[in-house]
Amino acid sequence: MRQEQHELNRPQVATVVGDGSWAGTLDVSIPSGATQVRRQPRKAHLLRHLVEMIVAMLLGMAVLGMATELAFNAAGLDYDRPPLAWPEVSALIMAFNMSVPMVWWMRHCGHSWPYAMEMAAAMFVPVVALLPVLWLGLISGDGLLVIQHAVMIPSMVVVMLRRRRELAH
Repeated sequence: MRQEQHELNRPQVATVVGDGSWAGTLDVSIPSGATQVRRQPRKAHLLRHLVEMIVAMLLGMAVLGMATELAFNAAGLDYDRPPLAWPEVSALIMAFNMSVPMVWWMRHCGHSWPYAMEMAAAMFVPVVALLPVLWLGLISGDGLLVIQHAVMIPSMVVVMLRRRRELAH
């Protein structure tokens, strides 16, 4: 009885086929619970997430950059030398210093490990892809660092758009 009453309260549309020989009803109610489609995040939400990631990266560059400099000095290495002599090391350190706080913030906000790791990969993939170009002498060490920084935000946006359903929470 309860099931029948529940079904009677649902929105329905009467249908008639052809010459009226068949009539029926069509259930047009919106599904609820697990079957309901998640709402896509608005542009403002995506932009806010991107700004949060950039702030975390900037903090990482500052805080972990100082820690890296102290570690280099403690090891007796000149911190200014790697960008000149070993741009690969400098670019990878930069990617690491930006990724660590970004991943930490994403996990703090409840994002999944796979999503956080994809965002970190957006920092490293451009560098790794450009290493052969650097080694062939087609770009300089400074060029590597400039391209790295120019490509990382678009790389992050690609990951965010790919994971936009996860951002809808």
